[in-house]
Amino acid sequence: MADRGGARGAGKSLDATDRALLLALSTDGRRSGADLAKELGLSRQAVAERIKDLERRKVIRGYRADVDPAALGLGVRAQIRLAMLGSAGPGRERDVVKLLAQSPLVRSVYRVSGEDCFVVQLVCREIADVNRLLAQLAATRAVQSSRTSFVLETVVEKGGLGPLEPALVRAEGEP
Repeated sequence: MADRGGARGAGKSLDATDRALLLALSTDGRRSGADLAKELGLSRQAVAERIKDLERRKVIRGYRADVDPAALGLGVRAQIRLAMLGSAGPGRERDVVKLLAQSPLVRSVYRVSGEDCFVVQLVCREIADVNRLLAQLAATRAVQSSRTSFVLETVVEKGGLGPLEPALVRAEGEP
């Protein structure tokens, strides 16, 4: 079963040229079409068409600056594990997901297996921000329990998928 966060262009698989283009763009999304065309041995028009196709298929989901949260005063990072009340029903669960999606502090929400239902990753200025979010979650009356962990040190962080490593871009079955 495909992950909801994956490419929606499942009808057309990626060929070797698409993979090479993704690899090149992942290291520098601002490269010129002429530079990409030269590297890939294609015309600028062919590169532009491939990029548009990859964007249309949601393989390329966007271009953005990678901003250091600490530079914005967002030095507190936390993870909240949520267990939902079984009696809360799908409507209240949707309310919780909507609340999380609307919070600028929340960077990702994952539905997980095991005793927890969701894992929420957030970044904020102070611990009080986490407490406010927890109070908002409690007010939904849909959360059975929550466990919060604060990040003490980032040991490895790769965020997103770029820059891509060649091993991640290979087709299935390729060495």
